[in-house]
Amino acid sequence: MAIKKRSAIRPVSSDGETIALTTTPVESGSSFWKELPQHIMSGISRMVPTLIMGGVILAISQLIAYVWLEIPPDTGIMDALNSGKFTGFNLSVLKFGYLTESFGGLLFSFAIPMFSAFVANSIGGKLAFPAGFIGGLVATQPTLVLNFDPEKLSWLASKPVPSTFIGALIIAIAAGYLVKWLNARIAVPQYLLAFKSTFLIPILSALFVMLAMYYVITPIGGWLNGGMRTLLLAAGQAGSMMYAIGMAAATAIDLGGPINKAAGFVALGFTTDHVLPITSRAVAIVIPPIGLGLATLIDHRLTGKRLFSPQLYPQGKTAMFLAFMGISEGAIPFLLENPIATLPAYMTGAIAGAMTASALGAVQWFPESAIWAWPLVTNLGAYMLSIAVGAVITALLVVLIRNSLHKRGKLAIDAM
Repeated sequence: MAIKKRSAIRPVSSDGETIALTTTPVESGSSFWKELPQHIMSGISRMVPTLIMGGVILAISQLIAYVWLEIPPDTGIMDALNSGKFTGFNLSVLKFGYLTESFGGLLFSFAIPMFSAFVANSIGGKLAFPAGFIGGLVATQPTLVLNFDPEKLSWLASKPVPSTFIGALIIAIAAGYLVKWLNARIAVPQYLLAFKSTFLIPILSALFVMLAMYYVITPIGGWLNGGMRTLLLAAGQAGSMMYAIGMAAATAIDLGGPINKAAGFVALGFTTDHVLPITSRAVAIVIPPIGLGLATLIDHRLTGKRLFSPQLYPQGKTAMFLAFMGISEGAIPFLLENPIATLPAYMTGAIAGAMTASALGAVQWFPESAIWAWPLVTNLGAYMLSIAVGAVITALLVVLIRNSLHKRGKLAIDAM
């Protein structure tokens, strides 16, 4: 019996006629927009551990310096080391504080390159990983720009404003699809495959990243970031309030998704440069899960009904616990279960809490929302009150909306 190649076998109908094979064309445009969120979430999921590690280690340094050793908030750890006020055991502890500050900051600096690398990797495979990482690194540490000084008759190198998260996202997508296209289009003999994968494609993609970042993405992204900072500073108190509202809304809208992370890197840039504090974002991270957990505790007391499915009640307690760790993703199951009832409540509560914090003068410069960072907040009483206000508003809105949906027959629940 002759063995036929699989590619030569054609399906045959019952009357002996060959059936023509047809394929449904894929719309590339719609496919791109369907796949893009998956690629972005791939980058985010791999970036989050880096952020958590950096945040926790940074928090240790701040607690050592500003809570334990009671260093004034406007004094850096290095300045404290050089002040001569610390000796013996306290000096050793302060040195460890400096180590954790340096290491935690280094981990934070790798967050955007990690994100960009894995987005590119998700699109173009492992050959796109280096290009994505380089692009993310240049998005945070842009290449110096040459400018000619006519007075000194010499060239000077200056550092442009970084394009940060938006620049990293754009270059990751571009580099990923470029590598994917190059890998498909460049055909080489078998003995040159190693040359193609280890030299040719990496060099071409690196050159593309260099030119795209230098001439297009960094100038545009830096202009947007710089313009936003100038506008907010010029607006004064009104600008701070508008920033708080916008940051809270963007943080709460997708609970750890792309919009949330983009808002986080904008806020991180502002607080690192000491332009605006990160208070509104830190408050908006913890309000939705705390408010949701509170809603699962008070729903039957307010309405006499159980407004959530049985499996969501323990999830509410988990969400509250994670909130104190600075993690908002514990509230995602409730959002997925009924976005109509949860999204407006999350955003309203987060905005109300951020506005309360801003109005009462709560200030947080340290970029961490977990409970161990709360001792570093200026006017902690107002900060805690703002979280309570936002959480209560979220809880009440969730209960009211779900109860209204139940009365209109749009939500099935188990009565007590």
